[in-house]
Amino acid sequence: MDIASLVKKAKKGDDESFELLIGSVREKLYRTAYVYVRNEQDALDIYQEAIYTAFTSIHTLKKPERFSSWITKIIVFKAIDFIRKESRHFTTDDENVFAGLLSSDNADSSLHSMDLTEAFTSLNPTAKTIVLLRYYHDLTTKEIAALMKSPEGTVKSHLNRAKKQLRPILKEGYLYE
Repeated sequence: MDIASLVKKAKKGDDESFELLIGSVREKLYRTAYVYVRNEQDALDIYQEAIYTAFTSIHTLKKPERFSSWITKIIVFKAIDFIRKESRHFTTDDENVFAGLLSSDNADSSLHSMDLTEAFTSLNPTAKTIVLLRYYHDLTTKEIAALMKSPEGTVKSHLNRAKKQLRPILKEGYLYE
């Protein structure tokens, strides 16, 4: 069943359809929350809050095919709110923070994830969010601009600056257009 029809059923109160929708994005949502808060329990709390918010406000989703980016927006803002409330700073000092994001079958996956973790420490929070949304969630710059309520040109500028900053740090092959 496609996303649009599941969203329509969920809007009518079909809990099973909502569960199927969440199942399709569950792992990405948790990992996104974890990247922000760096703590398993906090990430689970944010994840649960986001799911509840999505469940109670799914009727506000105007374009059913945009469910994934809509719920990603919810989790990103919940994570940012959590960080603000806890007076925490976005850091990426823990080893292998992105190992889960970059898991693959090849043996040097952990080496690549350490390179990426080290490179991410040099980015500001806005750039980290944009890079994460662009390359992990595969959102377009237009979708990111809408999600962040910024002009598309600003998102492109942040993305280009981040790529220039990351290029010398990372080995070839990470950043694709």
